[in-house]
Amino acid sequence: MAEAQLSLNLDIKHDASLSDFSGPGWMSIIDAVRQLHVGLIGQLYLFGSPATGKSHLLSAICESFVEMDKSAICLSLNELIHTDVNVLSSLETFDVIAIDDLEILEQSSQWQEALFHLINRSREGQRQLLFAANKPAGELPFQLTDLLSRLSQAPTFKVPNGRDLADRQALLQSILRRRGWQFDERIIDYLLNEGPHRIGAMMVVLNYIQPMFSNLGRSNISKAVISDAMRTIDEQTLVAELADITQETQVDKLAADHDNQTMPLEF
Repeated sequence: MAEAQLSLNLDIKHDASLSDFSGPGWMSIIDAVRQLHVGLIGQLYLFGSPATGKSHLLSAICESFVEMDKSAICLSLNELIHTDVNVLSSLETFDVIAIDDLEILEQSSQWQEALFHLINRSREGQRQLLFAANKPAGELPFQLTDLLSRLSQAPTFKVPNGRDLADRQALLQSILRRRGWQFDERIIDYLLNEGPHRIGAMMVVLNYIQPMFSNLGRSNISKAVISDAMRTIDEQTLVAELADITQETQVDKLAADHDNQTMPLEF
């Protein structure tokens, strides 16, 4: 397993755990993961907006299978789409195959066909498959309808958008505990209530503010450090919000362009 991951440069990110997703909004998804663990289901399809935790969850699921002495690999099609499509032809040797950024395959019918064949081979070998995309399988603009049919057969779940405070709190506490990080409670409260809601953006903020506290004991945290951390949270939250606005504008433009292309001509 290690050799295959090294040759593909697709190591599982070990800084992920299913305990990160103990909030109430994730319960149905984690229940489905437990069904994956015991073999009751063979596939799982996750969808949702960017930075809502899909990639983090895929890594956590793969890590959970590794802990069960299963081989697992997690790959992003966003990183692979410009490489050799034959990379998909050898993956069915893994017990669990997680494929992220599925929507990228709109760009290539060749990759769509390769994924279709991978799914078929994996079924024959009783391998388990995980998929993540920004929309349900039925809404992916793929030309290969047989692939859409295969993807639509997987149990499908929309990931929470992060707006539930309990979800954010559970994830934050789990990550801090696993990394051994200690923040002033005022910072934790401020991050949960004033920081970005989406998991990906919240983790970016964590990485920005952690160095501010890494060499400080709890009794050495000054008001200036607290103020600097809060200012950093505000700045990075604004960056995340602007990124969301930009993305929404791009999505609306793509949808409008698509409507214009398919609009019937009037005479």
